[in-house]
Amino acid sequence: MGNQELTAYREANVQGASPVEVVIMLYDVLVRDLKKVIGAIRASDIQERVDQSNHAFQVLQELECLLDMERGGTTARDLSRFYSHVRAKLMEVQFKLDSAILQRQIEMVLDLRQGWVEAMGVPEAAPMTGIPAAAEIGAYPEAGAMEEARYCGWSA
Repeated sequence: MGNQELTAYREANVQGASPVEVVIMLYDVLVRDLKKVIGAIRASDIQERVDQSNHAFQVLQELECLLDMERGGTTARDLSRFYSHVRAKLMEVQFKLDSAILQRQIEMVLDLRQGWVEAMGVPEAAPMTGIPAAAEIGAYPEAGAMEEARYCGWSA
């Protein structure tokens, strides 16, 4: 599949998705990124670790931008704190190179993902359904688009 076809495929997946499904897709991308950071740590591949970490930061930024802090109440505040926690742990790993820290974050993201699936009645699917392995956050325009990221208080 060519790059243009891959982008069209990804955009079609997001355009047909509900906001909750977009969040679940972003959780899947985040988990994939964190697993790649772990793999890069184990392979002592500094560039891959940095690249995948940066992408994970972008995904966290997108998730943060999706929060409606005015109407979301406690849930939005709790999710914001959770995303900040994951971001802090990802930063910590850059210095400690301890993949166990990220493994715990993956478990928490997957638990949260499962909670969204159950609470919102989204049809259960295996992680990464409809998202090619090469998915890029920029392919999710409805998920906040990077130009909108300037409205968040944080950037990657």
